[in-house]
Amino acid sequence: MPGVPELAGWLRRKQGEEVDLTTYRLDRSIEAQEGVAIPAAGGVFYGERWREAFLGIEDGVLVGEPGIEPSAVIADALYIHAMRKDAWFSLPAPHMLKVSDDYIGDVEEFSETVTAAYARLAREMRDAGVRGHVLIADRADEIELERLAGGKIIFFPRNPETFDLELLLEYQRDLILPAAEVGRAPDLMDQFGVRRLILLDAGAADLAVTRDFADPDMIETGGYCEEGCPGYWGDLVDRAFIPR
Repeated sequence: MPGVPELAGWLRRKQGEEVDLTTYRLDRSIEAQEGVAIPAAGGVFYGERWREAFLGIEDGVLVGEPGIEPSAVIADALYIHAMRKDAWFSLPAPHMLKVSDDYIGDVEEFSETVTAAYARLAREMRDAGVRGHVLIADRADEIELERLAGGKIIFFPRNPETFDLELLLEYQRDLILPAAEVGRAPDLMDQFGVRRLILLDAGAADLAVTRDFADPDMIETGGYCEEGCPGYWGDLVDRAFIPR
């Protein structure tokens, strides 16, 4: 979160534009990823804006006919697309949105309703130029995976040690692992036909290990940063090569 002087300076540069604190955080998140080939604006904090786009929800509870009002997220999409035309968005997966039901009365139907709204909002943003979405997830939810996982939506397991990666890979062909857990990759890649291995916080030595079981074109470096991010991303880019 910014201090008052920093935020005031940023607002002066945005005169004539409609912006708010969420816009500021999106702006900073994408600026920090200079040099990253596939940047993703946002993070867990963006769930608040996403939740506000849901109709029928009051104080985090669905109390009326569900729907979406996408104008704010479309504005965010246009804002970020103007900064980086290759940008994705990251945000919490549906189960992390902390929305409960007092209207539908059926757990599975409620989950499907929220997931369908996610798909609609994601499509609205893609129509505005966003390349895709990364959904930060604490658990593998089959309804979410079945309805959302695909080429334009990738689930990011925040804690792979407790996440059901096998269920995830039933629906998604991108395997995301911390570099320290690269030893888990060969079996999972063989079992599920993984098309892309994304190693988090990898260095050259970590990437060199992948030569034993994967084509270099299948390997990417990824990152997840919660604070101190400007230096984090530049360092990650500098380390992202497979030594000969």
